[in-house]
Amino acid sequence: MKNLVTIIIVSFKSNNIIEESIKSINKEISIIVVENSQDMQLKEKLEKKYKNVKVILNKNKGFGQAANLGAKKSKNKYILFSSPDIIFKVDPVKSFINIAKKLKNKFGLLIPSNNKTGEILKIKKPFGTPIIFVERRKFLQMKGYDENFFLYFEDTDFVQRFIKKNENVYKVPLVFRHKFGSHNKIYNNEIELNRNWHYMWSKFYYLKKTEGVLFAYVKTLPTLFRALIKSCFFYLTNKNKYLIYKARFLGLINSYFNKKSWYRPQIQ
Repeated sequence: MKNLVTIIIVSFKSNNIIEESIKSINKEISIIVVENSQDMQLKEKLEKKYKNVKVILNKNKGFGQAANLGAKKSKNKYILFSSPDIIFKVDPVKSFINIAKKLKNKFGLLIPSNNKTGEILKIKKPFGTPIIFVERRKFLQMKGYDENFFLYFEDTDFVQRFIKKNENVYKVPLVFRHKFGSHNKIYNNEIELNRNWHYMWSKFYYLKKTEGVLFAYVKTLPTLFRALIKSCFFYLTNKNKYLIYKARFLGLINSYFNKKSWYRPQIQ
């Protein structure tokens, strides 16, 4: 089983939490950490401490690009994408392999429901998820994640493309803990700006890609006006909220004008 699956974790300034995630995984399972902050100290620490972990230092081009890089470096039949803030309560590899066998390997994606007694359910509508189990061959055939996304909606888009190709996507029982925040908290302010900018950029891009440009405008223009009004309101009263709504406004504007998702967190 250890030569069947590679777990890929995309990390950015996650040295405060990633070891807890690694420790929740069977030490016989191959793990590739793609570290987007190019933290050499983290690479040396993890590779010395955990023999099953390989760290790739990567220039930060977003989750999708890093995940695709990890998939290309993997040599095993299956890939399990996870996040640094996921703590598994059961052996994820054993669970997914058993479910794959039960389905006679006739699936596109397996997505955990975080439910001990949940059924295996075929899904028809895409949604975001921090954990995806997929056959490497199918992942590469689908050309991986859309690297135009820097952050947010790349997972939803990925699931959507499998559904459109009539690949079976299942929600399956697997228990884990999601701590909802993988970065070091000292970077909270800049990470929050980064999240808001990219959430809005990615939302418009995703809607345009899947539903058409007119639908995307109709869905996001109210958000644009709210962000503009709130950024003006908080300009003199609350600097942090002003910067957040400014980031949301600018993220949407850049996406409207078909500019790349260029914003990057200003972190040393």
